[in-house]
Amino acid sequence: MRLDSLSTLNYRNLAPCTLAFPAGVTGVFGENGAGKTNLLEAAYLALTGLTDVSRLEQLVQQGETEAYVRADLESGGSLSVQEVGLGRGRRQLKLDGVRVRTGDLPRGSAVWIRPEDSEMVFGSPSGRRAFLDSLLSRLSARYAEQLSRYERTVSQRNAALRGGEEWAMHVWDESLVRLGTEIMLFRRRALVRLNELAAEANAALGSRKTLTLSLTESTTPETYAQDMGSRRAEELARGSTATGPHRDDLLLTLGDFPASEYASRGEGRTVALALRRAELELLAERFGERPVLLVDDFSAELDPVRRSFLLELAASVPQAIVTGTERAPGAALTLRAQSGRFTPEAGPDLPEPELPEPELAEAELADVPDVAGVGA
Repeated sequence: MRLDSLSTLNYRNLAPCTLAFPAGVTGVFGENGAGKTNLLEAAYLALTGLTDVSRLEQLVQQGETEAYVRADLESGGSLSVQEVGLGRGRRQLKLDGVRVRTGDLPRGSAVWIRPEDSEMVFGSPSGRRAFLDSLLSRLSARYAEQLSRYERTVSQRNAALRGGEEWAMHVWDESLVRLGTEIMLFRRRALVRLNELAAEANAALGSRKTLTLSLTESTTPETYAQDMGSRRAEELARGSTATGPHRDDLLLTLGDFPASEYASRGEGRTVALALRRAELELLAERFGERPVLLVDDFSAELDPVRRSFLLELAASVPQAIVTGTERAPGAALTLRAQSGRFTPEAGPDLPEPELPEPELAEAELADVPDVAGVGA
């Protein structure tokens, strides 16, 4: 998997540009606020169609109404163009000029490692569920479809509960049990391999404590219907569904204790890196090629073991983009970030790399169709 080029227009604080990326490591350095994280966020969005912002308009440059990102991607010996148009509450995806859904894009195209990943360890169960569900949805289109149906059913059932419609519960219960059981069984199967890969990565990071991944479930496939029935009065009082995989947690155990409660900040960062390494390996196993690796702020990692692990991981994949406040060692290309612009810098005894001028890139993007009328 390789990102040949990335184009952006009106995206956050990024100046309109087209950046070409070589194989190997591209290092992006600059001061905080220079646009490094926004560049990785744009690359991840263009590669996967995914974003975790609460409102899409947050991605649009101040004073503009729409934004656009494009990835020219090489995968399996073929080239494709992936485009994302963004407007207020709207997102339009295109693959080679044809409108598609997120699930139609290559699902194993990128892994993004961020300092905020520690919140997967110390944050709420919803964050750990989001990590697991996002990964499994990329591994299986069936899982993504069933999860979407399950979440809609929970929302509809909650509305019925708030309306006191106890008479209609058997209709929603039947759907929830069917969908939720499939989700739980898939999670259990996938967790076997994910647990192995995470434990291996945690050990490679030098941890002396064994990392174990398991599920804390609010019910089981065998008792699902019975458990929901036993909590009917509670659910009617609360107006929400109390049982099912939307209430479950991914339990991270370090040694003999939950990492969320007993791990140090450094241990939590190590666990988070182990989870991302496991994500990368699982996607590579599933799709037969290693994803593009995006590493945000490697220089914030003060521990030399974790810093070396990040840089070695970046060097082990066909392509990685690594940002920091200092230059990434061993980079095939180095870009200086400043006020949303990225200027190539020559290394020792190397000629200055040639990249498209931002003015040319802006002219090209101005002719892209459908940027000003993105669909739902």
